[in-house]
Amino acid sequence: MTRILRQERVPLPVVKEILESMMHVIGDNPVVAKAYEHVKMFSKCGAEEAREAVAKLREIGFSETAAVMLVNLLPESLEEAKALLGDLDGGYEEDKIERALEVLSGCRGG
Repeated sequence: MTRILRQERVPLPVVKEILESMMHVIGDNPVVAKAYEHVKMFSKCGAEEAREAVAKLREIGFSETAAVMLVNLLPESLEEAKALLGDLDGGYEEDKIERALEVLSGCRGG
């Protein structure tokens, strides 16, 4: 039996990596196969780049939820990022969002 040791939010590229590492165990499960197709389609960078980006965003002051969301969606403009973040966590200042966009620019193309 599997025991959950901890729970955390992770970006889609990390979910993809986890599912790939577990394929030998979960095999032909259609639900897992559908989930894998989803994360494969929507992962916009590599797992390591995603982890690093989340860590840097957390250092800037973004919550785990906001950091993962930004890495998953990779907004390209201040306006797009502001629209995605909305009032999450009480809102974020433009300078933090600009710094986030710099971090996210290094996560594209994986």
